[in-house]
This record gives sequence, C-alpha cells and structure tokens, in this order.
Amino acid sequence: MIDVSDDPNDMLTENGLGGDAEYRVDHATFSVPVDDIDERTTKLVDVVAKSVIPELLAKLETSFAIPDPLLAHAGEAEIIRLAEIVLGPDDAETISYLESLRERGLSLDLLHHELLEPTARHLGELWTQDLLDFLDVTIGVARLQRMVHYFARLDQIPPYDEMRRVLVVQTPGEAHSFGVTMIRRFLTAGGWNVFTDIHMTAEQIAAAVSREWFSVAGFSLAGETHIEQLTDVIALVRSTSRNPKIGIMVGGPAFAADPSLVARVGADGMATNGPTAVILAKKLLAASLSPTA
Repeated sequence: MIDVSDDPNDMLTENGLGGDAEYRVDHATFSVPVDDIDERTTKLVDVVAKSVIPELLAKLETSFAIPDPLLAHAGEAEIIRLAEIVLGPDDAETISYLESLRERGLSLDLLHHELLEPTARHLGELWTQDLLDFLDVTIGVARLQRMVHYFARLDQIPPYDEMRRVLVVQTPGEAHSFGVTMIRRFLTAGGWNVFTDIHMTAEQIAAAVSREWFSVAGFSLAGETHIEQLTDVIALVRSTSRNPKIGIMVGGPAFAADPSLVARVGADGMATNGPTAVILAKKLLAASLSPTA
C-alpha cells in the first residue's frame, strides 16, 4: 500500500484540500481532478508504476544484488593476506578481515576449506622453507584456530577445552613415524591433549578409543600398501569409539599423492602438514559438537 501524506520529504505526496489533487514524485508534480475518481486512480497507478517503483528499485539495488560467484571464493591473494594478518599483533584485524569475506558471500564451509586450512598449509610451507620459525607458525596457527572457535561459537560450550583430545597414530603395519611426530608437535603447541603410540595394532587402537573419549583420531600413511588396513581400522574406530561423532583425519605422502584416498578409507579430512592438522582437528571438533552434526 502506498502511504499518501503531507510530508514534503516523502517520495509520493498529495497536496491540497480540495479541487485538484497534486501528486509529487521527487521534483515532478502530477495534477489530477478530484472529482474524476477513475482517472485519478489510473493516474496514480501510472505514477507509481513509472516513477515510484523504478526509483525504489534503483535505491535498493544493492540490497537485491546477487553476489558475484567469483567473489564468494577465496584464492591465493586472500590466503597470503590472511597469513600476513595472523602473523601480526592484532586479533581484531583477523576477525574483521574474515567478517568482510563472510559479507562478500564466503560460506562457513568455504571459509574452512578455501581459506583457514590453506592458510595453515601456507604457514607450514614457510616453516619448512625456513622463512618462519616454529614460534611464529605456532602463533599464526593459534590465531587461525581461534577463528574456527569464533565462527563455530564454541565459546558457548563450557567444557570445550576438555574435549580437545586427539589420538594420533600411524597406520598399523607402517614403519614411518616422522609424520606422527611432527603432527603431535604442532597439535600440542596448539593446545591439544595428544595421545600417541607409534606402533599400535588395530585392536589396541580400538581399545584406546573405547576406553577414553577422543574428539579426533588421526592416522598417518606413507604408501598405498596399507590402504585396506587403514580402511578397516577407521571403520573399527567409528564402531567402538566412546565418542559416536569422532572425527577422523588422515595425512601422509599417500594422501598428498592421491587425495581421493581420503574418501576411500572413510576419513573426514586430510592434513597436509602440522599447521593444517591443528585447524582440521578444530574443525572436526566443531562439527561433532554442532546440533546438526
């Protein structure tokens, strides 16, 4: 319904108490005889259709704008920029930057997948290239971890810190343990309670998750030789875990060479290095605590 009032600031106003009615749209004035109701109505409809509605749509254009699909994703520029910010002194700048990306149309899933995790991976690569020291990377990853915390609203869950318990093991039968050692180092620095035993059998792993509550179980795999063993032990962990929503993350050269193996073994995500393991573990914990998970 169009509100006709005496306010001269209104887009559409009626002036006069008798005789002709004048309808004013912005700077244009339309005069319609009062006695001719049909003509007056027709003229009013014409004014609204040709002047008022187009003017309203023009003024509200930004409210109805469809986000540009290219702007609703994060790329290399955003990753590099976020890495610079989290290595700086200001947490508020990190939140502000991520909020701006959310307003740009970046969903929470994409926020993790296209920005937080890649930024953690980028920090890890800078560390392996000796461009950052361990302390710098740890501080940066801690800030990224807080962003997962911030957007998942985990602060509303009082015993949250007690739930940061992760079991990290190598796939039964594997001989390489360097990856497990590195992941444990970063997770511990990130505030996680890490439980690990290099040479655990499938039965020992199942006994551990059934005896103690873990939010995440992580497995390292160097080659495809033990793919079936890993698939079986992940299924065993899910069926025996005290935490029915336990998150499963995997990592190692086998998954770096063929990321499709992540789904094949039944895992929830892949960590390419220590920093991404910290962010992925936080993401899996957030997902497990979500009411819709």
